[in-house]
Amino acid sequence: MNRRGLLALAAGAVSGLLVRRSPSAAGELRPPGALPPGAFERACIGCVRCAEVCPTRAIRFPPGAGLDAGHPFLALRESACVLCMACTEACPTGALARIPPVPERIAAEVRIGVPVLDRKACLPWSGQGVCRLCAYVCPLGTAAVELVGPQQAPLFHPEGCVGCGLCEEACPEEARAVRIRARPGGEA
Repeated sequence: MNRRGLLALAAGAVSGLLVRRSPSAAGELRPPGALPPGAFERACIGCVRCAEVCPTRAIRFPPGAGLDAGHPFLALRESACVLCMACTEACPTGALARIPPVPERIAAEVRIGVPVLDRKACLPWSGQGVCRLCAYVCPLGTAAVELVGPQQAPLFHPEGCVGCGLCEEACPEEARAVRIRARPGGEA
């Protein structure tokens, strides 16, 4: 290979690393304890330790391999976060602030996302059936979701929700009425 070809190859490799180190895409859900946007991306080295210890495999990395795997995100549609906080313990750089697996601390400090309910798709709200799965699986109970009215339909309280995605995962396939969305301002 000549000198020009070697330089082109090196430039391509460096630009590939820079693309993966760019800030997380808007709307991506970050693992519990993630530092504010910008600080998180600077602190995260893409070591994948958080994903390795995640018991539900909810923490994912962008496709591709190399020295820098990119930044972790949560794929809550496929697998919810069970709030074990193992990812915060495994993070070697502090990109994920340590949060002990104590329910009171989790409720106070974890802010992954907010629930968004499509009432037209929700079985009780639309009058298409009975379903209480989102309320049954919620680890925070009525602080995050309560059942209201004669149809016992879910009413979400974003201020009391940590955004773990258990409700999203539990929502029946035919409805898929609840989604966890990123919090305004990128809180985690």
